[in-house]
Amino acid sequence: MLYRISIVFVAMLFIVGMAHALVLDFESGDLSDWEVIDDVDLGDADPGAWEIRDSELGLDGKALYQGSNIWGDTTDSCLMGTMIIYKGQEFSDFTMEVDVAADDNDGMGIVWAFDSLEKHYRVAMINDVWPDTALDGVNGPFLKMSKRIGNDSPWYNMMAVVKDDYVPYEENAARLHWTLTVDNGAFTFVREDGLSISAADGDYGSGFVGFQLYAQQLEIDNIVITPLDAAAVDPMDKTATMWGAIKSD
Repeated sequence: MLYRISIVFVAMLFIVGMAHALVLDFESGDLSDWEVIDDVDLGDADPGAWEIRDSELGLDGKALYQGSNIWGDTTDSCLMGTMIIYKGQEFSDFTMEVDVAADDNDGMGIVWAFDSLEKHYRVAMINDVWPDTALDGVNGPFLKMSKRIGNDSPWYNMMAVVKDDYVPYEENAARLHWTLTVDNGAFTFVREDGLSISAADGDYGSGFVGFQLYAQQLEIDNIVITPLDAAAVDPMDKTATMWGAIKSD
């Protein structure tokens, strides 16, 4: 009898420990929880073109795809373009992993703590030399973390940058993997090749997550978002404690 109870507790605790991880793989073909937002004052009048399609860039099954070349402010001095934001759930402290395949050499990255177009954080990378005359003084190629501060120039404040040690991401159907960790106002982003960047800021709290592109066409798949409080739970530790309590009864 006690053995059966312990099995039940193991199963229940395993489910509890894993239940908070959100997995988005686009196999259902449903984008109803996502919102497309094109930035203001863009140099390219074409809108963002987001859809779910069978992967053509080496990802798994269906993938989220953006095919427009939408880019920049009219002066092309800041990486801006189109965003897609997941509105199904807000997140505070979490780890987010995602597979990406880029079809161009332009700007792409993750957005988090998204409250509005005027209020969010982002990490962005680009292999090309743009923006030609960057407002923050750092032209591409680079990896940057920035804080959105409004809908007027300069739009973003740069929090951190990797410039001299930047390594171009692979293009043309290579599977890339990104990991973003947000922990009490501390942010760390790591690519599949180990290139990383970190920054800290406490102004924006919980919010939505998503992606931002500048003149970039790419696929996105296999998103896994795990709140840090859930990730920190070891189900086996709790099982051992509960099993001891059961035996003592």
